[in-house]
Amino acid sequence: MSNEMNNNINHNEQNHDLLLLQQQGLIDAQNVSDKPLNSAASEAPSPWFISLFFGMSGILASLFFIGFLTLLLDNTGLLDSTLAVFIIGAILSVIGGFLFYNARSRHSPFWNSLAFAITLAGQGYIAYALLASEITEPLNIGLLLLVQLLMTVVIANFIYRLLSATLALSCLFYLLNYYHLSEISLGLLALITSLTHLQLYRLAAFIPHKWRMNALEITNAIGYASAYVLLSVSVYFIAAEYGNSFDSLDSYGEVFSYNYYLAQGLLTLASLYAAYLILKRYHIKLLSAAGLLISAAIILLGIMSIYVSGLLATSLIIIIATANSQRVLLGLGIIALVGYIFWYYYQLDTSLLVKSASMLVIGIALLLLRWVLIKGYFAHIKPNANDNQERLSCTIKF
Repeated sequence: MSNEMNNNINHNEQNHDLLLLQQQGLIDAQNVSDKPLNSAASEAPSPWFISLFFGMSGILASLFFIGFLTLLLDNTGLLDSTLAVFIIGAILSVIGGFLFYNARSRHSPFWNSLAFAITLAGQGYIAYALLASEITEPLNIGLLLLVQLLMTVVIANFIYRLLSATLALSCLFYLLNYYHLSEISLGLLALITSLTHLQLYRLAAFIPHKWRMNALEITNAIGYASAYVLLSVSVYFIAAEYGNSFDSLDSYGEVFSYNYYLAQGLLTLASLYAAYLILKRYHIKLLSAAGLLISAAIILLGIMSIYVSGLLATSLIIIIATANSQRVLLGLGIIALVGYIFWYYYQLDTSLLVKSASMLVIGIALLLLRWVLIKGYFAHIKPNANDNQERLSCTIKF
C-alpha cells in the first residue's frame, strides 16, 4: 500500500515537472511519456567527485599515452614536422570523439576513459604544433582558441568540455593581455559567468529543439569554466603585480601595468547585472529600496576589491551558486574567498590592525544589510507559480 502511494506521488511530481519543462520549451509536448523520463532518471550523471576522479585519471593516462606515442614516433622523424604533429593530433581527436559517442551510447566507463585519454592526447599534440610552429603570436593563440571552442562543441563529455572551455577562455585572457586590454578580462569573464548560469534557459530558447539539450550541456560547461578562470585571473594579477611568478605577457617589453580602478569598475557593472537578473526572479526592481541596498553592497565590495583582490569576484560566484543551488560552484567560491582573505591579511604593506579593522567593518556592514533586507523587504515577498518555474529551471542538473 505504501509503495503504491509513493509511486503515485512520484508520478504526480513527474507530471508536474513535465508540465513546467514544456512551459520552458525544453521538451516536446507531443512526445512525452513515462518511458523516456524513467530512462533519463536511470541514466543520471555521476556525482561530481566521481567525474573529477575519472577526469584526473584520464589526464594521467593521456600523459602516459603521449609519452609512449612520442617515443614510438621519435625514430620516424615525424615529430620534426609541426604539420605532421598537427595531423597526428587531429587524427587522435577524431578517434577520441568517435569513441566518446560510442561510450555515450553504451554508457561504459572503460570506453569513456579511453576516449578521454586519446582525445586529450590529440589536443596536446595540436597545442604543441600550434605553439611550436612558425605561426607568429597572437595568431597561433587565436587558432588554439578556435580549436578548443570547436572541441567544446563537438566532444560529448562534460569534463572534457570543461577542460576545453577553460583552455579557450585562458587563450582569450592571453589575447586581451597581448593587446593591453587586461582590464577588460575580469568584467568579461564575470559577464560570461552571469549569462551562462543565470540566463541558461533563456539562451537555450534560441536553439532549435533538436540541439537544445546539447546546447545546455555546452553552456553549463562554459559557465563552470568561466567561473574558474575568473577566480584564477585574480591570482595572476596578484602574482604579476608583486613579481612572485608569471613572466609578463607584455609582448612589447613594457613594465607590467594594470588599472585596478577600471578593472574593478567593469567587474562591478557585471556584478550589478547579475544582481538585476537574480532580483528579477523575485519581481524586485534594481532601483527599488532593496535593489539600491544590494547595489550599494556590491559597489562597496568593488571598492574593497581594489585592495583585496578577488573579493568581489568570489562574492559573485558564491551569490550565483546560492541562487542556483549549485553546491560545487559554492564550494569553489568559498575556498577562493578564504584564500584571497588570507592573502590580504598577510600582506606586509599594511599593518595588521588596519586590515583587521577594515575586515571587521565590512563584515558588520554586510551582516546588517542582510538583516535589513530580510526583515524589511524579503519577508513580505510571497512566492507564486512563476517563482517555482524559475527555480525549477535553475536546479535542473545535467
